[in-house]
Amino acid sequence: MKMDNSVSNQRTRCAKIHNVRFYNITPRSIQTMAYNFIWGKLALARCDGSIEIWDMSHAPCLERVIPKTPGNSVECMGWCGKRLFSAGLNGEIVEWNLQSLQPRVKQHVTGNTVWCLDINREGTELAIGTDEGYINLFDVTDNQVLYKKLFDKQEGRVLCCAYDATSEFLVTGSVGTIRIWNCRTGHAVNKINVSGNKYNKAEAIVWSVKVLSDFTIITGDSLGNVTMWDGRMASQTETHQVLKADVLALAVNEEEDKLICAGVEPNIRIYAKALIKRNDATCNRWVKFLQRRVHDHDVKALVCAKNFIYSGGVDGYLGLSSLAKNKIMNVRYGPFLKPPCVSVSSSQRLLLLRYPNYLELWRLGSPKENSDSEFQEPNQQCQLLALAKNPEKLLELKSKNEDPVVSAALSPNGNWLCYSTSENIRLFRFTMSKGKTPCQLRRVKDLPPQFVPSTHICFTSDSKRLFLVNRTTNEIMIFAVLSTDDDLISSLPPLDFVELIDTTKHVKDGIKLFTVSMCGTYIAIAGNDRSIAVWFVYKGKHFKHLLNLPRYAAATTALALHAELPRLVAAFADGKIFEYDLEEMCFTCSAINQFVKQSEHACITNICLDSRNPEILIMQSEAVMFVLEKYSTQQETEDGHLDSPSKAGKFKKCRTSSNEESKVMSLQSLLSTWNELDPPIVKQAFLTCCISNNKNGNKVDIFSQVVQMSSDEDYDGDMYYDGANNYNLDARTIAYLADDDTFNAG
Repeated sequence: MKMDNSVSNQRTRCAKIHNVRFYNITPRSIQTMAYNFIWGKLALARCDGSIEIWDMSHAPCLERVIPKTPGNSVECMGWCGKRLFSAGLNGEIVEWNLQSLQPRVKQHVTGNTVWCLDINREGTELAIGTDEGYINLFDVTDNQVLYKKLFDKQEGRVLCCAYDATSEFLVTGSVGTIRIWNCRTGHAVNKINVSGNKYNKAEAIVWSVKVLSDFTIITGDSLGNVTMWDGRMASQTETHQVLKADVLALAVNEEEDKLICAGVEPNIRIYAKALIKRNDATCNRWVKFLQRRVHDHDVKALVCAKNFIYSGGVDGYLGLSSLAKNKIMNVRYGPFLKPPCVSVSSSQRLLLLRYPNYLELWRLGSPKENSDSEFQEPNQQCQLLALAKNPEKLLELKSKNEDPVVSAALSPNGNWLCYSTSENIRLFRFTMSKGKTPCQLRRVKDLPPQFVPSTHICFTSDSKRLFLVNRTTNEIMIFAVLSTDDDLISSLPPLDFVELIDTTKHVKDGIKLFTVSMCGTYIAIAGNDRSIAVWFVYKGKHFKHLLNLPRYAAATTALALHAELPRLVAAFADGKIFEYDLEEMCFTCSAINQFVKQSEHACITNICLDSRNPEILIMQSEAVMFVLEKYSTQQETEDGHLDSPSKAGKFKKCRTSSNEESKVMSLQSLLSTWNELDPPIVKQAFLTCCISNNKNGNKVDIFSQVVQMSSDEDYDGDMYYDGANNYNLDARTIAYLADDDTFNAG
């Protein structure tokens, strides 16, 4: 059947967005959390030993990640001003350098395994509770970590600890016992035995403790009880059966009139302090106030700040809920890696996926050319696309010693694959299969000394330049890709060092976002200090610093450079979006509207620009994707001219696409080539946005499409080795490199 012209025109104008459903990252549970009330930072530690720093000043956004290190374990954390401390099963207390993401100070403690720590309100002392019953006290003044005192040894391990408001006393919890310690003498001044009720006589394990400003001690134990104690009299004032099992975490708001409890149940229970009148006397009592269900499994960590509850546990999600009774809000942030997590070669239809300690390379599927169900009526937003070829997993690359993969990139021509860990960086030459010849992968050695571990890796659109951001110095290294001939790689280095860019004068903190224009003329970076800096090619030779944009109050969450225009688009954690002309050095467009629901809690994580229509922007958050179109805010006079020479404009929302089951998708780099790829993929239904451009009115028509395919199959295969450090891979091959890098083909 012949397609009519309207459908044919629609096909040529439409651009498809891939929504990948085979990116299956394993959840990593949250062990503990610590909140910095001064700077609005939340530190959370995961079960693999990695630490994430979130900026909570506006919409929560992941700012930086401290990768796991061999032998490192994090069971407890604490903030002392801008300083972050952690301790764990290895018996060390670590102060972290948040710029280099490396340990600044390490100090061994007495008592081996560390279960808890706390810092007094003045920020001068740090207390450590250990497995052998020792309590270590450290002096953390003057930017140092000095051993100060060792308390009397107690029987059993110290599981939790908390300072009182005066810093004179330290309260600890262990198996069946609560102790109150004098910090000056190191002796216990009171001991409270904790046991069950008349139905359960077993000893209670005190998992968590909080101390209020009036010296009220609140504990949560293994029997599901939350008990209030008078710290001066060492007597019980009230108790509540909160859960049926262990209470693992407690939190108190800043006013100390709300108590949050959670543990071996997904429910979070909130108690409020109320004034109770009995006969002629009045007293304060804790009463049931609210219940929130944010998680699906056990909750292990709680923080209360600014009328919000931050929670984490076994499911790996960072939960956000409201403490107010009149505001129902349950938001979850997935246990994803710091973006970008994907890289695309549109010409070869290749997709590189980054996981915590390995990479996957996929060949994308393709739809049938003449599918009757591909296009429906214009007012239909959902369409089914039949696949002619399923996506195919080509290889799996495991890092050496299972080190965490910090960054990875695939060149646009599909010939080069580069990844970096904290200690090593690797470059590989990849060759697609041709006929009966399987895929080939070869590691490139004898690279320039400037080729060092990096936090960001980026190729130019022509694959002739490679950009690295040095992990320790934040310098940008630029390399020229000289050869793609397999025969020459073994004899000649394929990379030549071209230039080094020093960013320390313009970005005082770590580099959070890094992007290069398609033409390779501009480099834009966003720092954790909320600065945005731009470099450009000066006289066709070297990069020169162009400008630093005005520093904004909110963190930068996404950056993009236009393909054809010298313009930069940036999005911020408070929902603001702006476009800046790099030649005219002026703002051309901005928006402060909240375009989608809950945008104050879900920041924009990616921006896609249409090279055919610079008036259109595609925005993506963890929950939704929406399309914005620029429009002028100026009025035309009777002679058809603008009443002002200014070019300023605003954004308006065209359409929003949302799919609750599609929140685990990786779309960051896919969106950057959305106008070149056909729609493949997915195990389940997904939504895409297709844009048709009317050049006369710059109007945008949005079409949502749904694609569905059967589940992928798992294959077993053979190994091919040619004796020259080459490994021939097809879709069913497993091979191993001599340097312990593993390549598993699906």
